[in-house]
Amino acid sequence: MIQSSRSKFWLLFLWIGMLSEGSVVAMFQRDTTIRLNNTLVDLKFPQGEIKGAILMLPGWNFSRTKTCEHTSFCSEALKLGFVLICPEMGKSLYASGTYPETRKDWALFPQLKFITDTLQPFVRVKYNLLKEGQSNFIYGISTGARGGALILENTGKLYSGAALLSGDYNQCLDTADNLMKGFYGSYTKYKSRWEGPDNPLLNLSKIKCPVYLGHGKNDKVVPFQQTLILFEKLKKAGSSVIYSQKEGMGHDFNFWSGETGDLLLFFKNNMQH
Repeated sequence: MIQSSRSKFWLLFLWIGMLSEGSVVAMFQRDTTIRLNNTLVDLKFPQGEIKGAILMLPGWNFSRTKTCEHTSFCSEALKLGFVLICPEMGKSLYASGTYPETRKDWALFPQLKFITDTLQPFVRVKYNLLKEGQSNFIYGISTGARGGALILENTGKLYSGAALLSGDYNQCLDTADNLMKGFYGSYTKYKSRWEGPDNPLLNLSKIKCPVYLGHGKNDKVVPFQQTLILFEKLKKAGSSVIYSQKEGMGHDFNFWSGETGDLLLFFKNNMQH
């Protein structure tokens, strides 16, 4: 009896070890919240086999839980076997750095390098997630969509696809934007910051995966032209891109929730095999 129990234990141990070395992490992980550099990150795990991971990027001053609370996206993604990685980004612009002109209270929030240099390496080592060759995706809304584009431009072929909804991708289209001015300083004085590596539209050649873009045509917060221009430039560059523009829809969870089915199908169609 003792020998039999030991044998079963070692078989289970080897099975988990084989999974941890493969393309997915072992099953039966529990949801958890971790703290990295004083930033909270939720990890939500599916009930069964893990098929991939989705990095969830919230909008400006949205909590990391808001998308899951106001849409069915999280519950549906979990059913499909995705792990959800949800960092608390607060009032982040997903910028490459901060400046003397950046508002001091805004400078406290995590930026692009928190994702690329801290979060991604941590979950790669600790949970065997976000490794190149796995089915890794990005879901970003509003400022999180801008962040998603910047992450794609700084991570090579790590991601299999991204869904970017209602984002602003070229801050130079509105140089009077108080959000951008409060972070980068004025456009006339700091033009290179506005037109440099933090401008997603000017660095599209670095995006190496398919992209799903969505925008409500009645968006009063971020004009739909921001996404339309991005779509046209990606298409011209030969990228695989889908554009969903909805008449009468605004900058809210009513629109974002309505995109759930189509963008999850997009993720499924771009999974690694």
